[in-house]
Amino acid sequence: MTLFFSFDQGRTWQGPLPVLGGQSVSETDFVELPAGDLLLWDSGFYSHKLLADAMDRGVQVLGPVPAGVVLRPIQRLSDGSYLAKTYPTQYARQKDRDGRIVRVLEYTFDDPARTGHGERHRLVTTLLDEKAYPARELICLYHERWEIAIANDEVKTHQLARVVDLRSRTPGGVRQEIYGVLLAYNAVRGLMHEAALAEQIDPRRLSFMDSLRIIRDTVTDLRNAPTEQLPVLYRGMLKLIGQCRLPPRDGRINPRVIKRKMSKWLKKRRHHYRPPQPRKPFEQAVVMLI
Repeated sequence: MTLFFSFDQGRTWQGPLPVLGGQSVSETDFVELPAGDLLLWDSGFYSHKLLADAMDRGVQVLGPVPAGVVLRPIQRLSDGSYLAKTYPTQYARQKDRDGRIVRVLEYTFDDPARTGHGERHRLVTTLLDEKAYPARELICLYHERWEIAIANDEVKTHQLARVVDLRSRTPGGVRQEIYGVLLAYNAVRGLMHEAALAEQIDPRRLSFMDSLRIIRDTVTDLRNAPTEQLPVLYRGMLKLIGQCRLPPRDGRINPRVIKRKMSKWLKKRRHHYRPPQPRKPFEQAVVMLI
């Protein structure tokens, strides 16, 4: 699953990409974002063509690359990252043709309790200015993409409050219903974002369930209220949403093990169900590799 972050009008926005298509259609065929947005992709999404297409449209990208992708440093930057070129083919690399300059972030974790401790991790991004976009901030931002799982739970379990059962019997109707659900979700998140800005807190500290309940209750009042009272009711709704605080989140640890035997991953054992908690916050555990 990919995420996007929009920097339009000074706001940072986050949400799932509405990727809709048949089972025979690749998810990458639907990655279309406005210029200026930042796309976070998983390692399976990387290709030179997709990267070049995004750059041509003015879309910024941040994500990992497969181990086989050659990225030779051409300039070291002050934050430990470096600039390199990607090429469509090995022949193009030899001739130095059709190369695209990207910024490479190589890092590891010095916290033994964290998954990936001591391993080499590598991200590439089209955000080349290390002063405006420090490497450590981009690394922390990319690792927040796991929160898409929370968004999926909010949509399916709390927003719909029922088993997802699309009533439409045509492809066009199904798309319309899914887009409607996503639009409603982003509307709720937009109000939460506005409330968080007023309270000067991280939007993730607000409860989606409580915010959704407040919005549902307020919509009736807004529908029946005189026009001159709407601004007052709207501000009151945002104030109530801003008070729906969540406790600070625990460190997220998920060992890379599975239950099946025949796999490259280790088999899940009893001690994996209760992994050790991190010894330090994520951003403090990141160590740039030079």
